[in-house]
Amino acid sequence: MPLPHLIHPVPVVVEQLSTADTYYDEDAREPIQGGARPVQVTIQGQVEWREQKDVRHMRGGIVENARGYVLFRLIDLAAVSVTLAVEDRFARIGTIDTDVYIHRLAWVGHYPDAGGPTLVKAYFWDRAPARQTRG
Repeated sequence: MPLPHLIHPVPVVVEQLSTADTYYDEDAREPIQGGARPVQVTIQGQVEWREQKDVRHMRGGIVENARGYVLFRLIDLAAVSVTLAVEDRFARIGTIDTDVYIHRLAWVGHYPDAGGPTLVKAYFWDRAPARQTRG
């Protein structure tokens, strides 16, 4: 089975959302001060920045954006027992401290003898307008 290779991989620190450790308001049935992310895992990923940390002046004020994706090999994720999910956080991408969250996953790299995808693209973006608490 051919395994795809990443081009210029960098370490990516992933913080997964833990619903078991999150405090909930029992009346409203919603998380209090965001979700808990108790564990950090470092995984090699290939980063594509579409928009880096930049500032735009809009009618409503200043808007900070960061968008792009990180490409991971599924075999690397399985080796550290990580299943990425929407709302997981990238705390660090390479040498850059970030505060971006996964908003979409796309499975790619389908090989006939692999029986399915071999890669996953984790698209991320900032949570605008305010920085979220870290649980």
